[in-house]
Amino acid sequence: MRIDARLSPEFRATILALRSVDKTIAKMVRQQVKRIAAPEWQKALAERADTRLQQRVLVNTAVITVSNQNVKAQSASKGRPLSGGLEPKHDYHAVEFGANRARVMEYGRKSRNGGRHIVKRRIGNGLPARNSKGHVFWPAAREMVPRLGRLFVQTTVRTIATALEGKQE
Repeated sequence: MRIDARLSPEFRATILALRSVDKTIAKMVRQQVKRIAAPEWQKALAERADTRLQQRVLVNTAVITVSNQNVKAQSASKGRPLSGGLEPKHDYHAVEFGANRARVMEYGRKSRNGGRHIVKRRIGNGLPARNSKGHVFWPAAREMVPRLGRLFVQTTVRTIATALEGKQE
């Protein structure tokens, strides 16, 4: 989900302003946006996470990256595999969008008495039901992307104005 800077004169002006100001001021803008946006992003994800698996895969791996051109909100792209072997980088899709909970897996095994038999197990029970619009990340992104855009513009304007006031003294 993106906001196109070509369609918004405010975003264009913000990006051009960050290109033209001193590097220390641009760095201050990036640091302040990240300082404010990171806890808000994590809070938005945490409000929607219903299970411990969603918390560990999507919320605990949430990060905000800020550059002079954009603010990127990510989740499940960093971190180590969980203790059971699930890798958030590769397996986030099932946690975010759910799985077919009625899917059955069959396998053969040997009983204690030496006989063989077929076992049927439903393998999607630990995951949420399918939802193509997402359970945690995408609802949070729909809410937060406009807020992050406004924060980026407001912080840039406020920081440049503060820096200009400081230089005039």
